[in-house]
Amino acid sequence: MQIARLYIILLLLAGFGLSACGGEKSDDTDAAAETAATDDGLSLEAQIGPITALELAAYDAVLAAEGGAAFGAKCTACHSLEAKVIGPALAGVLDRRSPVYVMNMIMNPTGMLESHPDAQALLAEYAVPMVPLGIPEAEARAIVEYLRGEG
Repeated sequence: MQIARLYIILLLLAGFGLSACGGEKSDDTDAAAETAATDDGLSLEAQIGPITALELAAYDAVLAAEGGAAFGAKCTACHSLEAKVIGPALAGVLDRRSPVYVMNMIMNPTGMLESHPDAQALLAEYAVPMVPLGIPEAEARAIVEYLRGEG
């Protein structure tokens, strides 16, 4: 009975921990898939989630601090900056992925995992899907700014 309870607790914790896992490029072979534009000029990731364009301006330390707090609360169960955990390490993710990809992976992981070849490759590699957390756009943008500063 104790083992069954422990197993259930571990499954619940794993499910909670998986809620923030996601997007790092495993290699450079799929870069064309990420940036390939369709007839309407949108990249694939811009068609999958709510974010269709995002130009990063000057680094915003205040926004990054907000993003760091959100990252600590919602992402560290599956990610660290430097080491693979349940999901990929995220240091330098904006060197490997577009801001639109990262935003849409945070805000629409299910759609990205269903439709984006790079996200599908990550799912195959890690065998654990990123779970949607319902992170609003402003919070996702703050997380991107944090990752930008930590990259």
